[in-house]
Amino acid sequence: MTLEQMKSLNGAAQLEITVDNLLHRCGLPAAIVDHGPADGAKQRLNWRGADMSLSALDWDIAYGTRQRQPGKGWVNGGQLDHRCTSGLAQLLLHAKGHVGVLSVAKKAQGFGYATTYKEPKNLYQAHKVIGVTAKLTSSLSVSALVGRYGQPDEVVKQPGNRDKFRYWVLTLRDRRPESLHAVDFEIDNATTASYAISTSGMDFIQQRLDTLLRQWERDYVLD
Repeated sequence: MTLEQMKSLNGAAQLEITVDNLLHRCGLPAAIVDHGPADGAKQRLNWRGADMSLSALDWDIAYGTRQRQPGKGWVNGGQLDHRCTSGLAQLLLHAKGHVGVLSVAKKAQGFGYATTYKEPKNLYQAHKVIGVTAKLTSSLSVSALVGRYGQPDEVVKQPGNRDKFRYWVLTLRDRRPESLHAVDFEIDNATTASYAISTSGMDFIQQRLDTLLRQWERDYVLD
């Protein structure tokens, strides 16, 4: 699978953006599931009249179908926004908390640069989308999937008779690994009705990227 093919998948455009930008692009979601402890610290938030009380830890943000009240989080009781779910039955975005902004500025006096990392106080700005899971409105056969993207790089066995077709999408800059994504299609009875895209914000992606970087250093730097 090429980078362009991955980017053409619905939901891919929302990767690596803050939840603040997500809400501007896609409107209020159907629900936000909060992965912080039930008795943990919460921040009062408001988005265009919608009051929420959420933690600084990870969130799952659902668009598409109306949601039941989650154990922790917020549910939209008003009108749902479908501008980012064209062709999908549901779009679930995984947002990582405690995400700051790295700034590099030249020192006022002398040589060198000063690097600062600041986490925004607003939780919408301190959460970044690191993965998406999309449910299709209609299923796709395995033959059509392979015809479109080629054979998967890996087949990951799942419980029962299900499999996961995994495509790795690697970008290089001067032969150096720059970014890595995994695109997983859930296969059941020779069809797929959902896929997930993961960024290096996910641990298993970052670990593989680190391995590729070490290999690049051995091949091109240490020789």
